Amino acid sequence: MHPLAGEIELPLLVPAFSSKGFELRKRGTKPKHDYSELVYELDTFGKFSSQAVLVSAYDLHFQHFDDAPELPAGKATDYLRNTQLVFIDSGGYELVPDFDTTEPRTFAYRPKKGFGRAEYEGVLRNLTTLEPPLPLVVANFDFGTRRKPLEVQIKAARTLFYEFDGPLTNFILKPWRKNGTVVEPRELSPTDYANLRDFDIIGVTEKELGQDPLERLQRVASLRKGLDDAGVTAPIHIWGGLDPIMTPLYFFAGAEIFDGVSWLRYAYSNGVAVNREVHSILTGRGVSTSRKRNHAYASMDNLSVINNLTIALQQWLDFEATSFSMFDPPEIADRLEEAYGVMKIKIDVLRGGA
Repeated sequence: MHPLAGEIELPLLVPAFSSKGFELRKRGTKPKHDYSELVYELDTFGKFSSQAVLVSAYDLHFQHFDDAPELPAGKATDYLRNTQLVFIDSGGYELVPDFDTTEPRTFAYRPKKGFGRAEYEGVLRNLTTLEPPLPLVVANFDFGTRRKPLEVQIKAARTLFYEFDGPLTNFILKPWRKNGTVVEPRELSPTDYANLRDFDIIGVTEKELGQDPLERLQRVASLRKGLDDAGVTAPIHIWGGLDPIMTPLYFFAGAEIFDGVSWLRYAYSNGVAVNREVHSILTGRGVSTSRKRNHAYASMDNLSVINNLTIALQQWLDFEATSFSMFDPPEIADRLEEAYGVMKIKIDVLRGGA
């Protein structure tokens, strides 16, 4: 339940916008700043009603989506008014130079200096004072919290969220071991889980769930089981987990919110993500379609796939995990059913059912 948006139906598949890995262009007129090529995609996205969107406070701070040539909207927030929920990322993804293993690197990337917790708080201060208000979901500032004790992470998040009362809170778990690289839910005590009751959503980045798909799914299922046992009803958010194959599997394991920029990097075709450059060929629009038009088509088609996949997940739940016919195409449905069968055998907390 969101105080502004009302009741939100899960699962949520959230298209994300981030300048990282995309071209930044110089604007020659005042105010002078870099703007991202994605602002044109964001402009198109904002023309239609949508369930959710995610933008980074890093991009908002550096005005990467403001004042683009030939666009009437002046501020990034102008593009967000047609969305039921607006997720705000704290900028941790943009503050590190490396990419996830599955991400194509079209442009070299180097984080800009001058963004930290204070700047993030400044962005939140501006967002939470807008009129009319936006239906916000805000994350804690997780950059630099990796390998800090869980109680330190929780305390820092509580301090931030207390300052900005009103939006839903999204707490991102980071590895807490001194040399840890993954979030290991089985190490959490009942007290640890109980301490997560303050937060509306519990998040974890996909890459910090492990390397192998099965171990990632096992950790999601363990996290859900631990939360359930502690009476914590907050949904699990997989940051960076928006993929047409892995998203259903994460949902089967117990996660309910997924975001990512893969829909801007790939084309979703026949149930999988493929090279974006061949989208027009696969859809019959032809090899003569320009790159710019091809990318625009791919983005709109990907959003349709995301909407259809959301409905399929809801139907799968309605059928109590007994049918996979709602997933398309049939060969993908077969593979998902097969994968779920393996999950129920290999993952202890899933044995015997969903």
